[in-house]
Amino acid sequence: MRKFEKQAVIYTSSCHGLVHILELTYGVVLIGIAQEFGTSLFVLGILANIMGFAFGIMALPVGLLADRISERRLLMLCCLGMGVSSIAIGLSPNIQILRIALLALGLSLGIYHPAGSAFIARVATNRGMSFGYVGVGGNIGLALGPILASVIASALGWRASYLIFAIPAILLAVMFFFFNRTEAPTTQQPIITVSTAKTELRPFILPLALIFCASIMNGLILRGTVTFLPLYLSERIHLSFLNLDSILAAGSFASIAFAFGVGGQFLGGYLSEKKRRESLALVIAIATVPLLTVIGNTEGLELMTAAAAFAFFSFMGQPIYNSLIADYSPPDWRGRLYGIAYFCSFGLGSFSASILGYVAVQFGINWIFMVAAGFALVTLACTTCLLVRALKTSRHNK
Repeated sequence: MRKFEKQAVIYTSSCHGLVHILELTYGVVLIGIAQEFGTSLFVLGILANIMGFAFGIMALPVGLLADRISERRLLMLCCLGMGVSSIAIGLSPNIQILRIALLALGLSLGIYHPAGSAFIARVATNRGMSFGYVGVGGNIGLALGPILASVIASALGWRASYLIFAIPAILLAVMFFFFNRTEAPTTQQPIITVSTAKTELRPFILPLALIFCASIMNGLILRGTVTFLPLYLSERIHLSFLNLDSILAAGSFASIAFAFGVGGQFLGGYLSEKKRRESLALVIAIATVPLLTVIGNTEGLELMTAAAAFAFFSFMGQPIYNSLIADYSPPDWRGRLYGIAYFCSFGLGSFSASILGYVAVQFGINWIFMVAAGFALVTLACTTCLLVRALKTSRHNK
């Protein structure tokens, strides 16, 4: 891997981790915000939905921009926006300013995924492994974010969490600004040959539609489990000798489960360079259905094991799907297609908290994971069709 690529992966991975740390910080400090401003959790929940949807919807315009201007500049803007909006949140004098600052943070977070993915797809010679490293950065943020935010908030107050996290965000913006600005050439071409005179999107429409459909289902699964898994684990895993209160137990058990996603990211990136990516996506879907079913029907050590295995396979899919989008996209459409994919995953997936919350109220919290298993069945159907099509195309080209 060239020095340029190593720096690109390191900076992009660091940005990915910080994005997810800031994404999860709001939920950790929610009680402190409610106590200070005297606002109900329902109102603060609406603010969380606004931030989450802004996170997802931003992927569409950023994906379009990524095909027209430097992804490095977009990533610099992402980091600068995260830093400034975090400072605004930490200094918010009232709920109205907090609302605007959270919206700005959501929009800033939303810049990362389409810009970062298009950046790595363009400069990396080993896409699968590079996406794996970038995914690991995100998983470290998911695993450490709740613990870091809670420790800072407990010691210094909820505002300090955002003010402290603003520092690495601004430093990263400076690093992207001074990063090697020589534009690297595209290193790989899509698996379908396209005309050098005119890029055609038509041959890619069916596989991309299947990938986007799977992305929606995976987004619904991931957003729902990230929201409700901590509470579910705290209710169904009882380790009396640790003497943990429910909030600390929820954060600790969830962090342990999400930590297994780091290994999944590595394996997914490694296998993406060795095996057919369509086959890997199918294997992940096959594993996800029974694991979610087990999570919804067990407790104790069996539940913890199933949750860790689910996190492993779920995050294993991220470098694989990122590589698949690069495989099935013309180079001058890649940013836009990543934007659509992340809108599907984060934007449309953000509604799972409301959908699965309703399911929990009506039928019990364990049914969240049974319904999520139903979403995984749709993913299974999409990846099966994707693999069958890829195999037919391979035989036809021989």
